[in-house]
Amino acid sequence: MVKLEEKLNSLLSMGADFADIRYMKSKTLIANSSEVRNIISNNGISEGYAIRVLYKGNFGYKFTTNLNNLDLKDVLLLAVGDKKTNVYQLKPKKDIVIIKEKYPNSKKPNEIIEDISKIKEEILNADKRIKSINVRYSENSIEKQYLSSDGRDIEIKYKISSLSISAVARENNINVSSHISLSTYLGYPIEVFDINESVNKLLNKVSMQLKGKSAKAGEAKVILSPEVSGVFAHEALGHLAEADLAISGILGKLKGKKIAKDIVNVSDSPYLDYPTAIGITPYDDEGVEGREVNIIENGIVKEFLNNRTYALYTNELPSGNGRSEDFRSSILIRMRNTYFRPGKSRFDEMLEDIKEGYLMSSVLGGQTSPDGTFQFGIEEGYKIENGEIKYPLRNVGIAGYTLETLSQITDVSKDFNVWPGVCGKMGQSVYVGTGGPYVKVEKIKVGGSNE
Repeated sequence: MVKLEEKLNSLLSMGADFADIRYMKSKTLIANSSEVRNIISNNGISEGYAIRVLYKGNFGYKFTTNLNNLDLKDVLLLAVGDKKTNVYQLKPKKDIVIIKEKYPNSKKPNEIIEDISKIKEEILNADKRIKSINVRYSENSIEKQYLSSDGRDIEIKYKISSLSISAVARENNINVSSHISLSTYLGYPIEVFDINESVNKLLNKVSMQLKGKSAKAGEAKVILSPEVSGVFAHEALGHLAEADLAISGILGKLKGKKIAKDIVNVSDSPYLDYPTAIGITPYDDEGVEGREVNIIENGIVKEFLNNRTYALYTNELPSGNGRSEDFRSSILIRMRNTYFRPGKSRFDEMLEDIKEGYLMSSVLGGQTSPDGTFQFGIEEGYKIENGEIKYPLRNVGIAGYTLETLSQITDVSKDFNVWPGVCGKMGQSVYVGTGGPYVKVEKIKVGGSNE
């Protein structure tokens, strides 16, 4: 290993006010099994360094695969800007974190292909209406070392393994798609999770959509499942709470103000005790300990996600949300595990007073805007009539405005779960978890038939 401390001392001697160096090694394996072929699409290693300096009020940044060949003066020359940048200085700390797997994968690539091919065949044999399928396995073994001029010396090792299944089915000129995603830091997904249960869920989604009916377009009372409320917490609220967006966005001016009922609580956490909470971040990529961020507490906008720089701007403690995709990428403010905290109600109690409404069970995809407007496609949904779940839906979506939707939340269940995901921002992707309980929304826009 290159002597990182010597590099830091050299930068300080050149006039840098602060410097840090990140080392990251990522070993990736990706295997796919479809109705067409089985293939190992990636089996390689990415390794390198990112060096950053604070010089005359600006950050200079450069990455390299060989730190010994880098002229440190080049990094200082890249420190250009308005001379107003600063960084939160931390107390010195040395730590090594190794996140151990409970079910480590000892299989060779060809054995993994055999495993996922069996899953593919099982699904194709179970429902002949499925015309296209892809079972994808990936694992990413990550090693990080962080060293900074304020005395941070942090090492982290962990692995994220994922199994995803996507299927397209057709019947009577009706095409539907369904997917399942199983990602974890605990080891080989086929051993961590009940794969038969997951396959049955996928097949049920297909069947429900093929016989589903349209929803009536307009405003309606809706219950969001834990999966959907988790995506809402992440997409519609979490991004707005990232300090680089919050200070000039709609949440910045609402800090300390009540925007929802007391039952509404939304947090972002470096660790949740769920196998699918893959946003696990004991330390971020700036050497900051991860801490719980209470975005909304008892309906009040409480605090934002930050990095070392924005912690100063927002006058908050660093939260450990400075993350990068790899050593080539700059550090951005990113979510980790973002979720609605559970309430006290039972799901069946939440259904009772709904004469006509909808249960939205899983998300197909969606988009949000900086002004707080959002739109989600719903993969699996159901009509609710007189307190009972009646029939499945097809081609339905929900849309609204984040602040208005939060104000319309009237009940939250004690049921809770977490789903894994990958979040994109400014061309970078990082692992995240999204979670929540069942959330009842008094009024939200539902897209479907206009009949």
